[in-house]
Parts: sequence; structure tokens; C-alpha cells
Amino acid sequence: MEKRFNINKVKVRKYGAFLIYALISGFIVSSGISLNFIHRDTDILSIDSVKQVNVFVLLLITVSVAALIFALFFKKDKLYRSCIPLSLFFFSLIILYPSVSVKPYFYTVLAVTVVCAALSFKDVFKDRKIKILEGRGLYIFVAAITALMTFAVSFGTIIRMYVFNSSAFDFGLFAQMFEYMATDLTQNTTLERNELLSHFAVHFSPIYYLMLPFYMIFRNPESLLAMQAAVCFSGVIPLLLLCKRWRYGGGVTLALCGMFLCYPALTGACFYDFHENCFLTPIILWVLYFLESDKRVGLIISAVLLLCVKEDAGLYLVFIALYALFNKKVSKLLSVFLIIMGVCGFFADTAFINAYGEGIKVSRYDIFLTEGQDSLTEVVKNVIKNPAFFLSKLLTEEKLLFMLQMLLPLLFIPVKTRKISDWFLIAPFILINIATDYKYQYDINYQYVFGTGAMLIFLTVKNLRYSRAKLKLAVTAFMAAAVCLMGNAMPKYHYAETYFYNQERYQTADRFLKELPKDKIIYASTFLTPHLYDCKQVYMYPPIYNREDWTDAEIIVLDSRYYSGTELKEEMLKLEENGYVKTDEASFVIKLEAEKK
Repeated sequence: MEKRFNINKVKVRKYGAFLIYALISGFIVSSGISLNFIHRDTDILSIDSVKQVNVFVLLLITVSVAALIFALFFKKDKLYRSCIPLSLFFFSLIILYPSVSVKPYFYTVLAVTVVCAALSFKDVFKDRKIKILEGRGLYIFVAAITALMTFAVSFGTIIRMYVFNSSAFDFGLFAQMFEYMATDLTQNTTLERNELLSHFAVHFSPIYYLMLPFYMIFRNPESLLAMQAAVCFSGVIPLLLLCKRWRYGGGVTLALCGMFLCYPALTGACFYDFHENCFLTPIILWVLYFLESDKRVGLIISAVLLLCVKEDAGLYLVFIALYALFNKKVSKLLSVFLIIMGVCGFFADTAFINAYGEGIKVSRYDIFLTEGQDSLTEVVKNVIKNPAFFLSKLLTEEKLLFMLQMLLPLLFIPVKTRKISDWFLIAPFILINIATDYKYQYDINYQYVFGTGAMLIFLTVKNLRYSRAKLKLAVTAFMAAAVCLMGNAMPKYHYAETYFYNQERYQTADRFLKELPKDKIIYASTFLTPHLYDCKQVYMYPPIYNREDWTDAEIIVLDSRYYSGTELKEEMLKLEENGYVKTDEASFVIKLEAEKK
């Protein structure tokens, strides 16, 4: 009798705890649904939003969800504890989904909350084999989510162009450059410095020629944006091979691939707008995969491709080589060879640009230069002379937020290491992204994170081997990445709503620009230039590089959206005084032509 009483007592405690977990999860879900309904009418982060929450509906949904959870999982011992982190994950996604403005601190807090909930329970996401994710099933799932993410990012970036929100820097100039490449194989553009100039004079990027065959098939600017997303997310292939090499289970591998595809820095960089840096992500991962696999032919080929991305890509190779040098499993001779290769590549590329181009930009490290200094060598010398000054520039409020956005989706695993070799892969993150006052380099919405992000992702996948709860950490990292992605990316997709509600307006402007004569000297507002990609002589108006005297223009097209009424009148008056007359107008585009003399 006493034994039966004790058994019943244990069951009561068990099901009582389960009921509490179910009610908490039900409340979290119902709260998210309730807030989602009022999101468009009222700012949910204001106190006024509480007036629109119906308490009866909130309680009804809470009880309904709790009952559903109880019915589904009451026989699954301890599995029900996963409901709370999953409910918080659902709550975060559903309230961020309709977001129209970027609230980085808010979605970062949500991601932290999800991570803490997932890591708090011992029995959450226990490692177990999932049959459907073994063998071919895993590859099908990874291919499907990769295709989905590639399409989503391609769609978002193309729509951004369709609403005339992509500018000359950095899309119009590359759209025009590819048209030159398709015509005569040169990387010429008139937009980059407002004169006919090869892109090689600014950056050493022969890697672009790998895209040219695909551009020849789909010869339009949209194809460039789609190719950028496809190139970036192709990094999932070496990542998948690394997971296979380290014998991760199907569930862990899928979660890590999901983490990579949802990593907010990659998507954020793709949205601005088009850069050779997108090649850094897959190529760096290939270099590291071949290094770890000791496949030297693949390593050398991928290292050469890395040097073809940009003049500073040699620095990534040097740090990878230093990582290899301090790694006992890698040949020291091979490591030294890679160091020499990276150093020679860097100096050869920079010497080429200094001799035949505009020289290497060191202005982004001006904080480490005294008056009259203008070289990277002097930057290094000054840092060595005063490391305290260098350290003082590493942390600001913006940089701390940036570090959170880069490391939180990876659960800080890259920096949880005692191996000296790993820190050589973290060094580019510090030197390129943080040790500068150039604000775009410590912002996940710009291209400077493609390379450093790849190295941090590699360290996450590599160092997960030393954890007992691999599936738990991998799934938690995926959820954190997905929450941060939703918070950072969803505001960008409101361009789609803008386009579909004003489709005729944007299409009219696009048709008008396409009808302009291709052989004329055209000056255009920055957001109009991507739509004039096939014009041989198109320049920015007003010029920000060279050509202060723009009176050689035969046609000037203005974007009236970015002028106030008074400013537009003043601009038109200035142009009329210089001999230009308004000859046509369509949507928000105003066309002026030089008066015939």
C-alpha cells in the first residue's frame, strides 16, 4: 500500500511539473500570437500596446496550447522540457516577422533569452540518431534549405534594386563593369571614379571572371545579385564535408548547416549590394577543409583562388597558414609555404595597385597614423610602439554590439578555446572588423564580414567536437542565428511590399531609363545608375569623384525622391543656368538635355 502511494506521489509530481511547463510554454506562444496581431498598428515596445491585448483570448490560447503539449508529450519522459526553449524561439520569430525597423538590441536580447532557456535544461535536445537525416536524406535536407535561403536572399536583394534602393556604390558600378566584361573582357567602369577606369586600379579582383559565363547566359543586373547569394551559400558544401570528416551525426550536421545559412552577417552583407568579398566565405572554408583533410592539390588551388579575390585576401591566407604552423597535425613545410604564398600574393597585389592604380586604402586605419604617415607598415610600427593605444580603440558601444551579433549565433564557441592556433583564425576578426574607426567594417550589414565570418564559423564547427552535448549546442546555435537573422533581415523585405503596392511607378521609371540612348554621355542620380548598366558613359550626378565640371553631359537624369520641393527647384534652376532644359519626366525620374547651340 505504501509502495503504491509512493508511486502515485511520484506520478503526481511528474505530471504536475509537466503541467506547469506546458502552461508556461502555452503562455509564451499565446503572448507571441497576441503581440503579432497588434504589431502593425502599435509599436509593441511601447506601453500603449498593452491596451490592445485581449486577456480572455490570451488565456484561451494559453490553455489550448498547454493542453496540446500535455496531450502530445505526457508519455515522453523529460522531452517536454524542450517545449520552453522552442516556445521562446517561436515567440521571437513571430514578433520579429512583421518588423519594419531594425532593433538590434531587441532581437539580440531575444536571441540571448532563447540561448539561456535552451542551455538551462539538462535534457533539452539530447543527442540521438535521426534516421531520416542519415545518408542521402541529410543531403536532400541541406540542399533544400540552401536552395530556399539562396532564393530568399536573391529575391530580397533584387526587390531592393527594383524599388531603386541600390546605389552606384556598390551596385551600379559593378553592373556596368560586368557589361564591359561581357563586351570586351575588361573590368572597365565609368562610375567607380567618374571616369573610364579599370576596376583593377582600385581592387585586384580577377575572381569576377568566374561569374562571367553565367552572366553571359542571364545578362542583367538581377543575375549578379542571385549569383552573389549562390556563391556565398555554396560555403555549405565544405562545411558539410567538415562535419562528415569529424563524424557528426545527421542532426548535428543539419543544425550546423542551418546555423551557417541563417548566420545574419552573411545575409546582411549580401544586401549591400554586390562585392567580390562574397567569394571569401566559400573559398576560405574550402582552404580550411583541404588543410584539415591534408589534400594538398585542392589546398593549393583554393589558396590561389583566395588570392584572386582581393588584394587583402593574402592576409587571410597568412593567418590560415599561421594556424596550420601551430597545429601539430599539419606539415610545418606546408605551413611555411602557405605563409610565403600569402605574403607574396599580398605584396604583389598591393604593388600592382600602387603602381598602376590608385594605391591601397589605409585611411580606414588613420587612427593609428600620425600626421604625414600613409602606409600599412607605419600602422604596424605604431601599434607595436604603443599597444595600449591600440587596445583602447577595440571596444566601443557599437563594436560591442557588433561582437555580440557575430558571436552570439555561434554561442561564443570560437573564443572558448585554449589553443594558440585557433587565435590566428580569430585575429582577422579583430584586425579587420574591430581595430578601425571605419564604421562599415564593424557592421554586419556590409561586406567586411564575409571572410572573418567564415573563419569564426569554421572554429565553431571544429571546436564543437570537444562538447558532449553536440546536438544541443548545434540546435541552440541554429535558433540563435535564426532569431538574429529574422530581426536583422525582415525589415529589408518590406521593400517587397513597397514594390507590389507601387509596381507601376517603379516599372515606369525603369522603362523610361532603359529607353535612353546608350551612346550619350549621361549623368544620373546614384539610385538610377544600376538601371543604366548598359550605357557606356554614365556618371554620377552630382559627382563625388573627379569631373567637378559636369557640363560635358548630354543628358542628366535626376531622382526627385531625394530632393525636397525647394531643393529640387534650386537644382533645376542651377541646371538651367548651365544650359540644360527639362525635356521629359516619368514617375520620379526627371530628364534634362543640353541645349543645342
